[in-house]
Amino acid sequence: MLPAKVIAYDRATNLACVQPLITMITTTNIVVQRDQLASIPVFQYGAGGFVLSFPVNTGDLGWIKANDRDISNFLKFFAQSQPNTVRKHNFSDAVFIPDNMLRGVTIASEDNANVVLQNLAGTVKVALWSNKVKVVATTVDVECTTATVNATGTATITSPIITLNASNHITMNSPLVTMNGVLTQTGGGTATFSGNITTTGEVTAMSTIPLSAHLHTGVQSGGSNTGGPIP
Repeated sequence: MLPAKVIAYDRATNLACVQPLITMITTTNIVVQRDQLASIPVFQYGAGGFVLSFPVNTGDLGWIKANDRDISNFLKFFAQSQPNTVRKHNFSDAVFIPDNMLRGVTIASEDNANVVLQNLAGTVKVALWSNKVKVVATTVDVECTTATVNATGTATITSPIITLNASNHITMNSPLVTMNGVLTQTGGGTATFSGNITTTGEVTAMSTIPLSAHLHTGVQSGGSNTGGPIP
């Protein structure tokens, strides 16, 4: 095994060209740089129908591990294969294992005991704590057919502005719904309530018959009823 640097990488084929970073020294003490290695498969951690894939970039560091025998036939069929040549322990039959080696990485002190997937600066991360999952990002996009959140405790969303967009309708099921602040309904349509409405403030109706001028005809003293409202 030797440390190596990525010269080029094709994510579609998952093959890299790498430069070994440990030189050779001849018997006369002459330093000789090792040749670049082309078409080296890059280790991608995955199993059970899942994969954890990283965008390997030029200049990234890692390790090349030489296989015991020629693996060229295996890379064609990904099945049991006989060696195509008599090569043994040759870096032409290596695998490249990416390793950031914690260069330029800032791990928050709060994550010292956590599992972390993040960018180098830690400004975007997913951290697995012993009792929670913490997501840090400027923007979080979730695309799915169905989204379900089941919280046995309290679910809280805090934001200056929250927007819910539904092409059909939004349903809230709860024994009690409390709204603190101004409630505004725009865009027309009808508001329907099946229960009683109680208000401690004034009611203002912006219609052709304002409540402030809601006069009736046929008013008489006693137990008589009024007539209809005057338009």
